[in-house]
Amino acid sequence: MLIGENSALKWVHNGTQYALRIRQDDMPMNPREDFENLCTMACWHRRYSLGDSAATGRKNCEEFWHDEVRSRVNAEEIIEAAESGKLDGIRIEKHNGLVNVYETILLRTVLGDSEPEEVMEYEGIMEGALPDYLVDDLTVGHCMLLLKPYLAVLPLWLYDHSGITISCGERVYPYNDRWDSGQVGWIFVSKDKIMAEVGTECVLDESGERIRVAHKAADGSTTYTFQTRPLTDETWRKRAEEIMRDEVELYDQYLRGEVFGFKLYKLVDGEWQDEDSCYGFYGDILEENGMLDHLAYYGLHEAVANGTVIEGEVKEVQHISLEFEF
Repeated sequence: MLIGENSALKWVHNGTQYALRIRQDDMPMNPREDFENLCTMACWHRRYSLGDSAATGRKNCEEFWHDEVRSRVNAEEIIEAAESGKLDGIRIEKHNGLVNVYETILLRTVLGDSEPEEVMEYEGIMEGALPDYLVDDLTVGHCMLLLKPYLAVLPLWLYDHSGITISCGERVYPYNDRWDSGQVGWIFVSKDKIMAEVGTECVLDESGERIRVAHKAADGSTTYTFQTRPLTDETWRKRAEEIMRDEVELYDQYLRGEVFGFKLYKLVDGEWQDEDSCYGFYGDILEENGMLDHLAYYGLHEAVANGTVIEGEVKEVQHISLEFEF
């Protein structure tokens, strides 16, 4: 059920009639600043401050990823990648215990691109100092290659047209619009963090649904959990991408203004009286944003499930009086 500003719902529970007025939360918390997140969202934009500003600081995109390589990838891995030709456009040559570094350059001008040309970038450097020289010249693509064993990474796409919206992973409509969209950064999380702080994944049945496990208590009541299994070297990345997509979806709801609250009223002697209120529900789908759980005591979940809830809108609000239209 979709909700929006001034949506209204009416239902009866235990003989009492209730009405719910939906309001847009005009002071929502920023999920990237006010919540604890597993992932890091690194963004660069000339007009908007997006993502985890504390993570990127004043670094530009290349500096940021160079520092990630320095902190996570050991020197031997960097040298091996260069020696084996994995770093496209970079070649090293050893001579008498010293190393020369060659890079292929391509000049781009308004008149066209030059032919690729290999030039010597560094001459006669000590092999022990080679990683420091190489890291400073790595492209973002080189960094992603070196960091792949340690990080799960997805690109972030921004669509800016009468408001902004963000997505990650595959670039699809409208994030592939040639005029109003583009890459704004990346979201990533380390394998170590996923293994230590998540550690498991849900087991799915043949239809792709999570398998529920019943737990009987001594008093006869039953609670349920989902069957899980430990993450492995083969499965951790998929679980990491699921978490990254969830964090981006939550942030997108914040950017789009899809954060809501409610005021609950009950009918007493023919007049609506205040009963409860709460804000900070992310998403415009009632069954998914947590509002039903919060209102479980008042029977809204059952009314929605049974189809007995009536949808309407707020018609007029005056100081202490309120008029609905159903």
